[in-house]
Amino acid sequence: MKLRLLFLFLLSSTFLYSGYASSQQTLSLTVRYFSEEIELQYHSSMLVPQQVSVSERSMVSFYKALERTNYQVFLESILRQKEQFQLNDWLTYSLLTKALDGLFDQRQTVRKKLTSWFILSKMGFDTRLTYLNEEVNIYAYSMDEVFEVPMIEDKGRKFVNLTGIRQKTKMNKALYLLNFSPTPKGSSFSFYLDDLPQLQADLVEQNYRFSYRDSVYQLNIKADKTIRDIMLSYPIFAENKYLEVPFSSAVKSSLLPQLKQLLLHRTEKEKLELLAAFTRSSFDYREDKKVFGKSKPMIADELFHYPYSDCEDRSALYYSLVKQLIDLPMVIVAFSDHLTVGVATKELEGTAISYRGKKYYICDPTGPANSSVVGQFPQGYERKSFHIIGSYK
Repeated sequence: MKLRLLFLFLLSSTFLYSGYASSQQTLSLTVRYFSEEIELQYHSSMLVPQQVSVSERSMVSFYKALERTNYQVFLESILRQKEQFQLNDWLTYSLLTKALDGLFDQRQTVRKKLTSWFILSKMGFDTRLTYLNEEVNIYAYSMDEVFEVPMIEDKGRKFVNLTGIRQKTKMNKALYLLNFSPTPKGSSFSFYLDDLPQLQADLVEQNYRFSYRDSVYQLNIKADKTIRDIMLSYPIFAENKYLEVPFSSAVKSSLLPQLKQLLLHRTEKEKLELLAAFTRSSFDYREDKKVFGKSKPMIADELFHYPYSDCEDRSALYYSLVKQLIDLPMVIVAFSDHLTVGVATKELEGTAISYRGKKYYICDPTGPANSSVVGQFPQGYERKSFHIIGSYK
């Protein structure tokens, strides 16, 4: 009888163990990410049943519990999408948070944030965690300039509050710093857009009309609403970096060929004038705060999604157009309340800006409206001080 009972116990134990093992499997998760439906994989073991609270001991224990799971399935899946869609660090983090929103319900905010922090650390970023009561914030070391975002310093490094960007966390709030750094020599997290992501385009047609030397020109442009949507929720970064963001495939393939045709057989001066006429007269001027209620710098692509733009936005467009269509050296000229572009050319005369051995002439993309005159400082700025905050070539 005892032998039989033992046999039944062993058989029962084996069944329970095999049932538990079979429950650990690779699963799929579909995430709506801007214009894409993205399928990600994760291993069920990553959803650790361990209870977690907002305390140092509990959060470190949760991190170490995640290390014992097959988290690599999820990590590698995220990194594949990063490569496929050419996502930078911020957009990869954005995809990560979308995915974790699908894995955890709204009551599991702390668990979701700790898992996000864990995955970012496993990606190789130098991260920090702050906490107070039930609030948890993820920080990443970054060398980029970003604004209107809470930051901390630790061991000589600047850390940006990634969760604070979305949640509008107060800038001067006192928080506890978790005494645990998973990757203290990790890499820097980047916000800058050296390239736009290659997500499925959501095209919209726009028409623009401008005049140059008694002729009227009309342009039909296809713009990508996906790029507009991305930039709506994007943190504000260094002013000069907006001008360096390249055109989307949609704008590049629809706008540039038309302008290139209009520039044929013209001198450098005439080309600069025509492009200035386009940026000055195709859009209505209005400051960001009157349109958005806050500062809203734009990359060149964004101008084709809004009826209004200001000097920063038009400088981004003009800078990109000159780079793509004329390929002349340029500087980004920042006054205290105005942004403009200087171009190095031998075909303009007047007051020039000397910078690194070249002379640059102001080609203001903003105004005056219905004018194509270039080579002059904007009216009222002739004696104002300025800084060169970027250059091309």
